[in-house]
Amino acid sequence: MSSAQTLSLAYFAYFAVLGVFVPYIGLFLDGRGLNSEEIGLLLALVTGMRIIGPSLWASLAAKRQDPIGVMRFGAVLATIGWLSSFYDGGYWPLVAGLALYSLCWTAILPQLESSAFYYLDNDTSRYSKVRTAGSVGYIVLVMLGGWWFQHTGPQMLPHSALLFLLLMLGTLWLLPKFSQVQPNDTQPVQFRRLWTHSSFLKFMLGAFFMQMSFAPFYGFFTLYTRDLGYSGSDAGLLIALAVAAEIVAFYFAGRILQGRSYQKLLGLCYGLTALRWLMVAFLADSGLLLSASMLLHAFSFAIAHSCAMQFIQQFFPPAQRSRGQALYAGLIYGGGGALGAYAAGIAWQDGEGSEFTFVLGSLCALLSMVLALALPKNIQPLQAGAEHKSAA
Repeated sequence: MSSAQTLSLAYFAYFAVLGVFVPYIGLFLDGRGLNSEEIGLLLALVTGMRIIGPSLWASLAAKRQDPIGVMRFGAVLATIGWLSSFYDGGYWPLVAGLALYSLCWTAILPQLESSAFYYLDNDTSRYSKVRTAGSVGYIVLVMLGGWWFQHTGPQMLPHSALLFLLLMLGTLWLLPKFSQVQPNDTQPVQFRRLWTHSSFLKFMLGAFFMQMSFAPFYGFFTLYTRDLGYSGSDAGLLIALAVAAEIVAFYFAGRILQGRSYQKLLGLCYGLTALRWLMVAFLADSGLLLSASMLLHAFSFAIAHSCAMQFIQQFFPPAQRSRGQALYAGLIYGGGGALGAYAAGIAWQDGEGSEFTFVLGSLCALLSMVLALALPKNIQPLQAGAEHKSAA
């Protein structure tokens, strides 16, 4: 099996787990008797592990110069943490187990992204096609999960996620090891000084608010559609439609980004996301219009993510890209996701504030659009030791 094929399988397994966890965790927790505030707090705490996790694991990978080994170790611990979902022992034991799962799961994606660019010789077009396998894994499990949930109830989540956690473990042992040795003449980036770099600050703030805008969708969309009268299979098909659009967009992302301004593309993606959440808030009674809003996922995730990865890969020097990926994953997916989940849990009010919560998401996406359009037209690579200088 080639490196590209193994990477594709790794992305498939990784996002298959998320294809069960992200859409159906709200229904699973609701089935355990939790209210919306408890669900929001649990998701915030679990997501908050992604703030500190990526940097911790990236530091370990840099110290050991073994990103593949770090991914394997993290996947083992994540699987152990996930076993807590089988035990109905109350709120806090579940929080502790899922927090361990989330903390250790963060060992995988930043290192996988960095490894993928290493194996694929920094070819964005090849990366986009390999990354498509992740979207396929997500869509398959979203569709199967909706059907499975309808027939077996909330307990489908622990069993199905565990199956693909084990597949992920097996796949990581197929990836050949490589060493990320930092050249002796490369001055390390002083990450604490990045926040005085105007382009980096605007980029990160825009991505942060964008991730906040996704919190109502990730945490409560299946509950929202259930309250509107859609079945579990309907919800699965709607999410699958979004991921199908994502797959197509990822496949062509290399061509779309080629020769185009990442600044304008990011602004467009963020603006369309604001429109998407308004459609979910006010037009969800119409299955056709709700389906149309799902198609915008091609821009709000796939193209936006590809632009973000392009920024990280071109902004950070090669020896620092793994840490750059970890910083991005921790602050954006962890920080933005945690704050968004907590706020959405409060605003949701067990369904009474659902429309208002999606409107808040739309406002966050609009703010992201403004920040994206304020970025420079071209990515200026970071010079080690000169992080304080603006590239604007």
